[in-house]
Formats: sequence, structure tokens, C-alpha cells
Amino acid sequence: MHMDLSSFHFFKYLFLLVCEYCVTLLLFVFFQNVLIVEDIVGTGRTMKVLLKTIEKYKPKMIKVASLLVKRTSRPDGYRPDYYGFEIPDLFVVGYALDYNEHFRDLNHICVINDHGKAKYRV
Repeated sequence: MHMDLSSFHFFKYLFLLVCEYCVTLLLFVFFQNVLIVEDIVGTGRTMKVLLKTIEKYKPKMIKVASLLVKRTSRPDGYRPDYYGFEIPDLFVVGYALDYNEHFRDLNHICVINDHGKAKYRV
């Protein structure tokens, strides 16, 4: 099963997005092992909402794996069960991570600076 979520939607509507989009998929998690694979975890707010939603459907186990985890100053930040690299709290692009649909196709991950953000602003 595959599900796309974005934390760039207004957070107060994110729960509705998760519920409306995923009810059919979530019916398949009852007493199943669930592995969520994520590209990057920042504050963890999106993941907390998703996990809370999935837990209602009584999976056997839920684990989260992420390529990147941002070091945030929030003490309540979510930490996935498994992760590849911990990075500073900066905006990164490349390797499928984009900024306004740019840089997604880079074969490496790098920080986009303020000049780059201004140049590619929508």
C-alpha cells in the first residue's frame, strides 16, 4: 500500500486529509505489522497525527523509518524508530526532496540558502 502525505498543508486540516484519503487503506492494517517509510522528519507533527490515526485501526505493530531526522529545538519532537542521518534544522533539497518542485532530481542532498529560496520562490 502507498500513501502520500504533506506537512505543508494547513495543520488543522491535516487530520481531515488523513482520514478522508486513507480510510480505505487503513482498513487493511487491522492486526498487521505496519512500516512507515518517510523521507524526512522535522518536528514530527505530521507523523504524530498519522500514527494516532493508524492506531485506531488496531495494527499489530507500527514502526517508522526515515532517511533524515532534523535536530529541532522542540523538546517534544518525534523520533522515528529507525533513521539514516540526523541533520541540522535547515531546509534541504535533492534526492527527491524539493523546494517548490525544484531540485528533486539531484543525486545528493544539500542545504538551500536564502538566496536560493528567493530565486525559486513561487
